[in-house]
Parts: sequence; C-alpha cells; structure tokens
Amino acid sequence: MRLGVDLGFDAVPGRPLRAGEAQALDLHTIAAALRSPSRFRALLRTRSFKEVVVDEGGLPLSALQAVALLSLSAVRAQQFVVDGRSLGRLGFCSRALSKTIRAVPSELVHSAALARRVRRVARRHYALVSSSGTPRSGLYLRLDPSLKWLGAQIGGAATHTSGVINGLVDNGIAVQVLAPERPLGTDRARFSEVPVRRILHLARGLSYSDYSEALLDAARGMRADFVYQRHQLGSYAGLELARRLGVPLVLEFNGSEIWVERNWRSGRLLLGGELERLELRNLQDASLVVVVSAPLRDYVLDQGVAPERVLVNPNGVDVDGLDPYREHSPAEWRRRLGLSEMPTVGFIGTFGLWHGVKLLPALIEAVPDARWILIGDGVLLSEVRDEIQARGLSDRTLLPGVLARPQALELLSCSDVCVSPHVPNPDGTPFFGSPTKLFEYMGLRRAIVASDLDQIGEVVEDGRSGLLCPPGDVEAAADAVRRLLSDESLRERLAENALQRATSEYSWSAHVRRILDALHSLSALGALIA
Repeated sequence: MRLGVDLGFDAVPGRPLRAGEAQALDLHTIAAALRSPSRFRALLRTRSFKEVVVDEGGLPLSALQAVALLSLSAVRAQQFVVDGRSLGRLGFCSRALSKTIRAVPSELVHSAALARRVRRVARRHYALVSSSGTPRSGLYLRLDPSLKWLGAQIGGAATHTSGVINGLVDNGIAVQVLAPERPLGTDRARFSEVPVRRILHLARGLSYSDYSEALLDAARGMRADFVYQRHQLGSYAGLELARRLGVPLVLEFNGSEIWVERNWRSGRLLLGGELERLELRNLQDASLVVVVSAPLRDYVLDQGVAPERVLVNPNGVDVDGLDPYREHSPAEWRRRLGLSEMPTVGFIGTFGLWHGVKLLPALIEAVPDARWILIGDGVLLSEVRDEIQARGLSDRTLLPGVLARPQALELLSCSDVCVSPHVPNPDGTPFFGSPTKLFEYMGLRRAIVASDLDQIGEVVEDGRSGLLCPPGDVEAAADAVRRLLSDESLRERLAENALQRATSEYSWSAHVRRILDALHSLSALGALIA
C-alpha cells in the first residue's frame, strides 16, 4: 500500500487516489492535524504503508511545508520516495530535519524583510494621477500564486479575471497580462508568465508582498496607459507600478481580508496592523476602486475614499462564449449526455454557507419527479451529500464535484431551471456578493429561481427575468421551481428576458466600458478642478 503526499501550496484536498495509492494527503490536511495530538495520531499513525511518496511542490519549502515533511517521519512505512528519490527511514528523517532547519530561519528572514517593505509602502502617499488621456493600453496584474481552485481554473475569481481581460480587448485596449499562468480564454491579450519564487505561511499576506516584488521586476521596461490590479491582502504591485509609469491605478476590490479575519475567523492575524494599513493605502491612493456591490462600496467609503473614485460594477458573463450551449434545448443536452428524460434543476457554485447549499436537500425533497444537478465542491459538500442520501434522494441527484468549465456548462445546460438559493451572512452583516452563477444562468438562457437578497434582487427582476423568493424559505423556492417546471411558456419568457438583460447590461464588454467611462469622468473632473 502506498501513501501519496502533496506538500505543494496549491495541493488539491481530497484528490482522487492515483494508481497504487491506499491514501492521499495534502499540506493543509497535515497542517490541521499538527494542531491536535489525537488528530495527528489518527492521521499518520493508524496505518502502515509499503512506501510514502512525497511531492514537495517544486518551490523552496516554507516553514510549514518543512514541518509537515518532518511530521511524515511518524508514518509507519518501509521506504520513502521524495521527488523521485528513494530513501530509508533514517535517510528520510535526516533529509526532512535538514530542510526544516534551513526553511524556518529562511522564512523568518524573508518575512522580516517583507514586513519592513510593507511598512514603508503603507506610509507612503502615492498621489497617483486620475487619468493619462484616452487609454489605449493597460497592464493587468493578478497576484494569486495560482489561478486554480481545486486543481482547475474555475469559479467566480477565474471567470472575472478572464472576463475583464477580454472585455478590455473588446473595448480596443491592448492588454499585457502579468500572472503566474495565463488565464483561460485570454489568447487575444499579451501574456508574461511571472513565476512564483516562494510561498510564505507564517504571516498570511506576505506571499502576495513577495509576489508583488516579482511582478515589479518583470514589468521593468513595460509601458501602459493604466494599471489594473485585482487586490490581495499584502499586495502593492499596482501602487508601485502606477507610480513608476505615472498612470492611473484601477483597483478591483472584492472584499477585505482584514474584515473577514475579524468578523468570521479567529481575529488573530500576524502583522495584522501593518497589513491593514497597506490595505488602506491601496484603497485611498488608487485612482479608481471598482467593487461588485453596494455593501462593498459602503465599506470602501467608510475607509475614507471619495465617492467619485468608487465604481459599483456587478459581475458579468461572456454571452457570446455561451452561444454553443444555447444552441440546444435542455432536453437535447440531456440526450447528448446520455441522461434519461426528466425535468431537471441545476446549481453550480462553491459548497459554502452563504451559497445556501444546506437548503438544497430539503428543496430537492420538496420538488418530486425532478432530477437535480449540483456542480461544485467545498467544505459543506460531504454534509449536503450525506443529507441527500439520508433523505433517499440520491437516485435523482447528480453530484459530479468540480468539473472543467466546458464540461460544467454542458451539464448545467441540461437544466430547465437553475437555482441560486443564497442566504444572508450569519452575523447580520450585509450580503456583499455578486454571484457569478447568476450571470452564467442568464447567459445560458435559463429560467432562474433566486433569493431576493441585496444585489441578487436587483439583477433578477421578479416575474420578468426570474422568480425571487425570501432568503432561506425552502417552501417558497420549491413553489417557484415547481411553477416553472410545469409552465413552459413562463419558463421561456423569463429565460429570454434574462438573456436579453445579460446581453445589454452584464456582458464583460459592458462591464469594462463602465470602468473606462469612470476613468474618463475622473479625468474630466480633474481638469475642471484644475
């Protein structure tokens, strides 16, 4: 029996077993077990293996990765294979200990240097320009060490990135993308791969600071009329690059990690004060801050940003890119994919609390004689799956997990109705999301049942482009789904109206046009004041 261990920062939790593996572990699972002796024993001491095969991830080990590697010495195994090299227990322990002795002080030194850099950037007033005339070129910066989630470029962040880049191109902007990997579907933009040099785990956010330095090095000699950066905790590449070029910075701000840490997590964040001041510097000095919802705008305004420098710009959809999926009816897609003919309801998204996935089992039960396709993964997937099984609903529920985008869209296209059952934040704070799934449903030309919750209730017009229900009301949502499944003409009318609205208001081209118009308005305002 073989134990496979992936210590890479982008390791996929719960990946399928490979040939010859009896068990697979990832960095984050091991790190969680290290916090509890009983969990550690249960994870690493309850089974014996012929060999342990370890993938270190290809980058210099962080302190956390090195300690996780060293912890594997506790596994009962005949041999260890590390990056293709076979070792006995003594050789493995010696190697792991040596790497840990080097990795821990190395990360401390790098973290201290980056912390000093963060403090300097946070104290600096950048005074960036609002406009440099009619923009014809832009630099797009993506700070994430990987654009993948659960092993693939999927999800709202990846969709938004590709959408904005293509929207810029559609609006006549020559785009240069700097990122660790090319965003899917952005072949019309120029791309520079900027490799990740290291990952730091002691202080969350410093990996983005380190990658900011890598981006700034890679951008030397480049020119553009503006810089566009998707904000991340600890990042400052956009500020520095816009100052260097003397051009505006458009900062895409999807939420505050500082706020999330204080309100939804432990509240303990190493270097939290420094990282908070850097976040404020990004917000207050960016030429234009783009947010996806009104609650996020309110948060940004509370940080002292002038209202004229904040643009509320909901998510969007590549309407033209969905043409192939609209060419066939749901029934035709079911035949093409070999599914039995049956009214079908679809959902795609993260299995997290605010997506309302805990309501799905009861909703499925309340809509008999319908198949449900639930695409995605997340922390609540196993709980939802177990509840579906306990209610005896597994025979008419498909849970394929994470799929590549083309396969996900094909399966979603089998749906007559698509649902977006979001629920309010449990702590009573405003719902600040702009669910990408909503716009995808519209672009697919599908009838929608959604929660009447903040922006969702603004994007979906009740009775015109979808049906809205009180958040968390399973019976109301079930009534709406049953009504749509039984009324084809209503289904068709709502789906067509949804597509028309997606085309006119929520295409990525329209999304970017609003950003360019806002930059133009800032330029005109600056000229008037001068």
